[in-house]
Amino acid sequence: YGFCIGLNRKRNSNEFVIKETLSGTTGGGNATMGSESSNRPTIHSLDDLSPEELHPKATSHRYIVSPPSDLKPISLVTCETTVGYLHIVVHPSWAPLGAERFLNMVETKYFSSKVALMRCVKGFLCQFGIAGIPEYNKSYNGRKHSLQDDTNWLPEGPTHRTNELGVKRFSKGFLAYAGGGKNSRSNQFIVALKDNERLGGGSPWEVPWGELVGKESFATLDSIYTGYGEKGPSQGRLSREGSSDSIQKEFPRLDYILGCTLVDSR
Repeated sequence: YGFCIGLNRKRNSNEFVIKETLSGTTGGGNATMGSESSNRPTIHSLDDLSPEELHPKATSHRYIVSPPSDLKPISLVTCETTVGYLHIVVHPSWAPLGAERFLNMVETKYFSSKVALMRCVKGFLCQFGIAGIPEYNKSYNGRKHSLQDDTNWLPEGPTHRTNELGVKRFSKGFLAYAGGGKNSRSNQFIVALKDNERLGGGSPWEVPWGELVGKESFATLDSIYTGYGEKGPSQGRLSREGSSDSIQKEFPRLDYILGCTLVDSR
């Protein structure tokens, strides 16, 4: 599955440290979050998570195989969206390069630019990552800024879409990059809206580097507007305009990431 990231292949957030942080931004028509919201996240540290959420293993209902053991520190990132909070455990042992880039984007406040959840297809996935301020994309443009592929830890090929228990390969809430060929990962991501048997089956950019945790995250995931599907704002337009007023008027129900914060790491 290629996700057409062609216009935004980039890299080194180290080279472009984002200093501005937007406050009080409002997103799509589903809800209004932001700094003035009375809503607060329910997960505040890694201590709030169960052992299974911290270091998951294959079970009868989730994970087609056990993910790689966590030999490197894991991190908890909380992203505020226009419909609630997404809590992400980042596992560098799953995909070291992919995890490192995402964490760098969090630390440089990239997601505070108001990132559109631009391609959300019901029952499939949601794609996001183009910055809401066009200038922020510059350090990711071009093939020279793309990441080398991480080794895929999911079993590949059509014979491994499900296991003997019926568990599908790419679990709901898994996060990976969108891409379009070998070594094509840049600044765009996908999150699975449902368990999926085809994702992660050989496309080198689809190796998961983290996953959503907690009931709050999955409630938020289920609340993201999917009505635009494949007909949301184009990547080219978002790259040129960012999260512009005209895009918000044309797509009033589009949801956004308003910011992501590194909450805990160990």
